[in-house]
Amino acid sequence: MLLWILIIAFIGVTLGVGIWGMRKTSTLNDFFIGGRTLNPWVAAFSYGTSYFSAVMFIGFAGKLGWGFGLNVLWISLGNTLLGCLLAWFVLGYRTRRMTQNLNVMTMPEFFDKRYNAPNLKIFSAILIFLFMLPYSASVFQGLGYLFEISLNIEYTTALIFMCVITAIYLVMGGFHAMTFNDFIQGTIMLLGSSLMFFILVGKAGGLETTIQTIQTNYVLHLGDQIPPWYMVAGVVFMTSFGVWGLPQMVQKFYAIKDEKQILRGAIVSTIFSFIIVFAAYFMGSMTHVFYEPPATEQVQAAASSPEQLGQKDAEGKIQTVPAPSVVKNGKTVIDYDKLIPDLMKTQLPDLLMIVLVLLVLSASMSTLASLILVSSSAIAIDLYKEQAQLDDSSTKPLILIRFLSGLFILISFLIAMSKFDVIVTLMSISWGAVAGAFMAPFLYSLYWKRVTKWGICAGMISGLTTCIVLFFVMGPEYSPLSASIAMVVPFFVIPPVSLLTTPPEEALIEKAFQK
Repeated sequence: MLLWILIIAFIGVTLGVGIWGMRKTSTLNDFFIGGRTLNPWVAAFSYGTSYFSAVMFIGFAGKLGWGFGLNVLWISLGNTLLGCLLAWFVLGYRTRRMTQNLNVMTMPEFFDKRYNAPNLKIFSAILIFLFMLPYSASVFQGLGYLFEISLNIEYTTALIFMCVITAIYLVMGGFHAMTFNDFIQGTIMLLGSSLMFFILVGKAGGLETTIQTIQTNYVLHLGDQIPPWYMVAGVVFMTSFGVWGLPQMVQKFYAIKDEKQILRGAIVSTIFSFIIVFAAYFMGSMTHVFYEPPATEQVQAAASSPEQLGQKDAEGKIQTVPAPSVVKNGKTVIDYDKLIPDLMKTQLPDLLMIVLVLLVLSASMSTLASLILVSSSAIAIDLYKEQAQLDDSSTKPLILIRFLSGLFILISFLIAMSKFDVIVTLMSISWGAVAGAFMAPFLYSLYWKRVTKWGICAGMISGLTTCIVLFFVMGPEYSPLSASIAMVVPFFVIPPVSLLTTPPEEALIEKAFQK
């Protein structure tokens, strides 16, 4: 009962912020980047909450924590130092300045104005809308599993519930609602993550005992199936550098109030990220403390038994039980997407469970809001507004972006209903395609004056093509590695193509790089 009271209160606050944001939103600029008035604290929390969602807490923490053991903490370190701290310094200053110089609100619009290349904008907009859908669906899917296991709500009902709430508050308030809610939700995430870490470690016998147990059981559970180092490195690279090319992350730098606030935002964002990702991935590795691989189809129900999970034997050691499992091709295998929800439900106190449900809900709603806003803008701003030759004061794009936000949520819901095999795979497809197409082109555009539109075009196509081809050649299991390779390839394609093609106009370069 208490859980439902808090969830209803949380939703009430969220919708209240949406109404407040609607009153502050009268133009497209207000709706999408909040008039470039974001203060550093809100920007930092917004960056962090958009970065981490149900995909990390449910999908990544479960599958990677089990598969990598304590090596999963390399992902935490990479996300903190590379995905946050370094990203703010490398991207923050230049992105804020250059997007203001060019007067752009979106990444496709940036490529158009930077190179006077409308076709680049059209291609980028279509790519964003199509390949952000799997990412959004993976977040909805993670939430669906959480609600299904933790609250005993049927999966479809949980998805519909989340889709409606997200649609209402985002469509009403836009960027103002999203970022203010990010600050509230980020506070919940910090509290929940800290409590989760200390309680689980305490139940496992303390930090030293927990680490020793993870190391021992990890070898026993995986045996000769322990992943090679390059698989760990691929995930670190994908999840850390991948965000540098994701439009919904780069957008945070467009909206920050001024360049003087970037240092403060970088520090706050880094501290926030370290706490969140360390707690989530360490909890993922702790599945080896409480679970063991399933042996037969008949033991599936045992993993959900709170009477067994976490109990200690006569020697005081944690008794493991078979992990949540599913039968595939006649073989019983671990259901990775249900590992963390099952652990939370059966091992944590009811009150903390409530906080953690709100934690994952908070993280996911923030990420969804960023994804939906960026994806719908790809059509409303980058295609319709330009073709219709409307100025920023027109309300027509604002109406369209609200409609497209709802449509994007609906399509994401339909994808999530298919229950794609593993959340990590679903998100890796999205990250690989989008970051592979945009990361190198965006970085070269910020720092290299000689880069040409043909070089950028070649970079986008090579990154996207590499991701798709490798996904089918290497298979879903290697999707993080495929995504990482797709991000690297354009860095080698863009320079030779740019040097062999006509340089951009001097006037465009001067406008973009003026201080």
